[in-house]
Amino acid sequence: MKRSLFLVSAVGVVLMLAVGLSARDRDLSTKGKAWLDAHNEPATINVNGDWQAKSWGKVVLNQAQGSRDLAGRSGDWDISGVVSGKQVYLLFSYQDKVNYSAELTSESETSLNGSYSKGFMSEKTKGRSMHLTKQ
Repeated sequence: MKRSLFLVSAVGVVLMLAVGLSARDRDLSTKGKAWLDAHNEPATINVNGDWQAKSWGKVVLNQAQGSRDLAGRSGDWDISGVVSGKQVYLLFSYQDKVNYSAELTSESETSLNGSYSKGFMSEKTKGRSMHLTKQ
């Protein structure tokens, strides 16, 4: 009986640690900031405005004139991001935990194309197609 209780307790501790590490790996203020900061070219485009994405619905992006930084909203998701050259990097978070990231390229003033994935995109991440059209 004591051994069973010990095993159950040990498994519980391992699960709590795994959940804690997983949450920290998705933290907007640390890993999210570092992911966005890695894309640091000056912005050559401005994506301020309302956009529409088939799989996301309305996406509102706010970019001050002359700034690289983005903030916005899509449904229940808070969006933070940066513009680096003609590339747009977005993080979709809820309660300061990053759930999705997207990398998009401006093809025109009214079109952004790229991909998104769960968690943080990397060179190894394939991602799903994402297309935003300016409204």
